[in-house]
Amino acid sequence: MRTFLRYIVVEAGNSERKGAERKLYDRILKYTGVFSSVQGVAMIVSAVLAKVKSCMIGPAGFGIIENVNRTTEIVRNATNLGIQTVAVPRISVSADLPDNKQLSELILVTRSWALLTAIAGMVICIILAPILGRWAFNDAEYAFDFTLMSLSVAASSVTGGEIAILRGVGQMRNVALSQLFANIVSLCISFPLYWFFRLDGIIPALVLSAVGTMTVTCFYSFRLHPYKVRPFSLTVLGKGLDMIGFGVLMTVTAFLGAWAWSVIAKFLTVQGGEELTGSYSAGYMLVTYLTTLLLSVSDSEYYPRLSAVGDDLVQAHKLMNSQSLAMCMLAAPIVNIFMIAVPILVMVFLEYEKFQMSIAFAQMASIGLLFKAVYQPIAFLVLARYDSKIYMFQETICYILLVISVMCGYKLAGTIGLGLSFAVWELSYLLLVLIVGKIRYGFVMSRQLVMNFLIQSLAVMLAAAGILLGPGRGFLISVPMCIFSIVFSLRFFYTHTSFLPSFFSKVFRK
Repeated sequence: MRTFLRYIVVEAGNSERKGAERKLYDRILKYTGVFSSVQGVAMIVSAVLAKVKSCMIGPAGFGIIENVNRTTEIVRNATNLGIQTVAVPRISVSADLPDNKQLSELILVTRSWALLTAIAGMVICIILAPILGRWAFNDAEYAFDFTLMSLSVAASSVTGGEIAILRGVGQMRNVALSQLFANIVSLCISFPLYWFFRLDGIIPALVLSAVGTMTVTCFYSFRLHPYKVRPFSLTVLGKGLDMIGFGVLMTVTAFLGAWAWSVIAKFLTVQGGEELTGSYSAGYMLVTYLTTLLLSVSDSEYYPRLSAVGDDLVQAHKLMNSQSLAMCMLAAPIVNIFMIAVPILVMVFLEYEKFQMSIAFAQMASIGLLFKAVYQPIAFLVLARYDSKIYMFQETICYILLVISVMCGYKLAGTIGLGLSFAVWELSYLLLVLIVGKIRYGFVMSRQLVMNFLIQSLAVMLAAAGILLGPGRGFLISVPMCIFSIVFSLRFFYTHTSFLPSFFSKVFRK
């Protein structure tokens, strides 16, 4: 009798645990679907803009944009204090409290710091404009262009503050919609400028697009929380000093990141001119679309949720393992499909003849997305716990590895090596995150995550090998691997969610 009762208790516990697990994976699928659908539309809009740019300004124009953006990003990341990230945990915790006064106070603090950093970034960009022009293009005549880009720096700081507020209070739908309409506004602004002015329209298009993005984001944020700001009040600013303290370290590492990307753009320009830089930029843009499509849910929905349980490492570890597993099973089939479809995407969204070099790069670089999908949910714990020293160490190593990987990859194997270098970099970062997670927080990947990750990694690697063999024989490897990866992931989500079985039953019933 006692054995029977014990069996009932154990089974009840297992059933309850499985029910909680199903709810968790249902939630991940739900928000991934919501964000991916909106991001998918936004991606189409961005792809149309990319087509416009490829036709009107070509690879040289992409190279100029890459150099300008990466150089301006140095100032942007050096002055925004990481507010878009560091404000989210505090706001998300306050949003769950019954006292709305504390939330309103935090929003005031966030907006005040965001406006102050916007002013500082704008002034610094204007002062450094001649130096930035010489760094990016070896020509001080570009100083006026970087003076105009100071407006973009200021707008991005304000936008970051408002996005942090929307994410912190759980307004994921508004975050996604603001990004969608910001892309539409950018298309409407950029198209006539590129049409009439070609290369001369690049800087005005970048500046006005940044201002347009800020306007759209503020529209969604101001509707929920009317705009109040006190950027020169020491009392208000003082309430955010603990948050900004971590933000300062994030700024240092973001500066290192911007410097690393700028060094890469400059390195490629020296090696192959603006044509090579433009081809790399276009290929990386396609990979970025894919990354945003898949991982936007982690950044917008998962990070605030992890922040709420960050002090409870047991709960945090469970959440991290579940999120990484779900992201792994979503990423692998998408990466395999993307690698096969890249030539078609280049043909549709760019100009095939001008951007052929982008194809091999994008195919190989996309492998890294699988590794990123696994490590990102784990790496967020450092941010959720405001662990500044670990964050600083981790990110510094990360960017050193990035520069070394890219330079060695291109020198050894040209465009294909350049793409593979990004995959190697993401894999190296995954290993670094796991080592740090184990030593600092006692985090260990679950057995299920390890097994599924190894299986999907093998499928992706074999598909990539088939891609390198070229059409014909290569497809005999890459297409079956792609089908296997899709079926394997569908089987996983069918077993671990209630959503997918319900969906299939409705479809087949019809």
